[in-house]
Amino acid sequence: MMTRTITDLASDTRSINHTNGWGTDFTPEQIPTFLALIHSEITEAHQERSRAKRARELGDVIVRALDLCELIRPGLIGNFLTTLEHRRPPLPTRLRVRWSRNAHETQLHALTSAVLERYRKAPKDQPPEQTATQLVMDLAALIVMTNRVLLCEQPRGTTPTDLISGILDANRNRGYRHGGRRC
Repeated sequence: MMTRTITDLASDTRSINHTNGWGTDFTPEQIPTFLALIHSEITEAHQERSRAKRARELGDVIVRALDLCELIRPGLIGNFLTTLEHRRPPLPTRLRVRWSRNAHETQLHALTSAVLERYRKAPKDQPPEQTATQLVMDLAALIVMTNRVLLCEQPRGTTPTDLISGILDANRNRGYRHGGRRC
C-alpha cells in the first residue's frame, strides 16, 4: 500500500470536518480556540495510561493540527511536510521517551503555545499570506514532534498514517457535534 501524503490527510480531514459542520464558518479570529482544542488533546494523551489509547490521542493532535492548517491556508502544509515518518525508533529510545513523557508533553504544549504567540504578535502591517505561512510552518513542527512521540507509543505493526486514517474513518461516521469539537 502506498503511504498517503500529508496533503491527502489534511484535505481528507478538512473535507470530513466540513461535512460534519466543524469549522464551516472559520475566521482567523478563531485560531486561539482551535489551538485550545489541540492543547486539550495533548492533555488527554497525558491522562491515558494505555499506550494504544495514548497513541490515539496523539493522533487526534495531528488531526486537529492538519485541520487548522487547512483552515488557515488549504494545501500549504504540503510545502513543509510530505508524509509522516513511519519507522519506530529503537527500543531504548522508545523506552526513554515513554519514561520522560511529561517532558515531551510539555514540549508539545510549548509548540502549540508558540503558534498562538505567533498569531497574537503578528505585525498588523504583515501581509496575511506571510502570517499564514508562518503559522502553518509552526503547526508542521508540532505535527513532526507529535509524530515522534506517537512512534514511541503506538502498537507494533501500525503506522501513524494507519492510525490517523482510522481516526478520520471514525469522524466520517460520527456526524455533527459528537461531544468534542464545538467550533
